[in-house]
Amino acid sequence: MNINSLLQELTGGELAGWAITMLILFLSLIQISPLKLNPWDSIFAWIGKKMTGQIREELGDLRKQVKEIWVNNHRHSILTFARECRSGIEHDAEEWNHILNLCGEYEEYCSKREVMNGVVRENTKYIRNLFHELSRERKL
Repeated sequence: MNINSLLQELTGGELAGWAITMLILFLSLIQISPLKLNPWDSIFAWIGKKMTGQIREELGDLRKQVKEIWVNNHRHSILTFARECRSGIEHDAEEWNHILNLCGEYEEYCSKREVMNGVVRENTKYIRNLFHELSRERKL
């Protein structure tokens, strides 16, 4: 039996399996030979680069989503606090400290990114003015 007749008897799947096996064997022999060719190192390095690139992309998307949540939470907290103050709901000193810190962080974020947000800006002014008024009257 010669090689041609053997190859003709193999199915496509068997032929592909033998081809892959021979390729793996050939690359392994090159890898351990004294030559400075390292096909497995190159293949694994390429796979690693593809995987880390995808991970970096996913982390970038995740950071963007977290930042959006952070901004929306700050905005919502400021607007809710101002609405509660207008409704006559009283807040303790710790709540005032917290909301004033949030106002500062949100304003810093907006100024760095040149975001215009007049509604929150006006509510922040209202909160600060009310805080100064309550501090003068010693109600905090």
